[in-house]
Amino acid sequence: MKRWWLLLLISFMLSLSAKVVQSLSSADSLSIGSSFGLKIETDFALRELSIPDTLKEFRVLNVELQKTPEGSSAFLKIVVLQTGALSFPKLDLLPLEEGLEAQSTDAFRVHVLATRAEADTLLRDIKAPASYPWELPFWVYLLLALICLGLAIYLLVRAMQKPKQAKAIPQLQPVSAPIPPWKKALAALAVLRESGLAERDYLAYHYQLSAILRTYLEERYRFNALEMTSSEIRQTMKKHQEAHSLEALAILEYCDMVKFAKWPATPEQISMHTMALQLYLVQQGGLSGL
Repeated sequence: MKRWWLLLLISFMLSLSAKVVQSLSSADSLSIGSSFGLKIETDFALRELSIPDTLKEFRVLNVELQKTPEGSSAFLKIVVLQTGALSFPKLDLLPLEEGLEAQSTDAFRVHVLATRAEADTLLRDIKAPASYPWELPFWVYLLLALICLGLAIYLLVRAMQKPKQAKAIPQLQPVSAPIPPWKKALAALAVLRESGLAERDYLAYHYQLSAILRTYLEERYRFNALEMTSSEIRQTMKKHQEAHSLEALAILEYCDMVKFAKWPATPEQISMHTMALQLYLVQQGGLSGL
């Protein structure tokens, strides 16, 4: 009986003395798509590191768990998906030895900068203007402008002096109805699928896939989707309360992972997300688009 009490006392003392040390690497000057590392060191053996499924601002690309003489160490490669001051939550550390209490890391914040400030609209020269070998002096251009102006006045006077002729009544031509944005996007998607770009350059394929969806959103809802990030599009689409916005945002986030985080997409995943975009566009146009 005394042995059991002794084992319980030792387990309790080990749980009290458990130590967790964490550190960040490459966490300075972050932007969307860039990654940083989180290193965790413990003085007890780790069985598993629990990562929550509710991460929206981050994506954990890789987890390396190793044993050390002191206990265990884990290294996480994390990519950021939004801008601003982002909070990374606590992670549960599950010990290998039964009876030890689960520990957790500390939450921390990282600052993700935009590639250009939103209020900065000034274009600046990066070097002095270059002069070409055959560039003419300024007065030559001024002389040419005066000659063109004189010729235009001469032609205008000649035209005013001509007798007026009876104007022919133009015949009315039937005006074709404008093509809906969803039909344009479906046509562009069909051209992209038949181009074979997914097999030659899957990165360029995802740029084109994202551009087709962004062009549709821009023409459909009248906001500058081609120049906005996925998080900015998410905030804008909340105002429109679009029925299938989650499908569109999922496709954009998938394309961002491939374009910026260099996520290796399989042919099955490429085909699945291409079909998802086609279904979304058909839903936007109604069953008549089938």
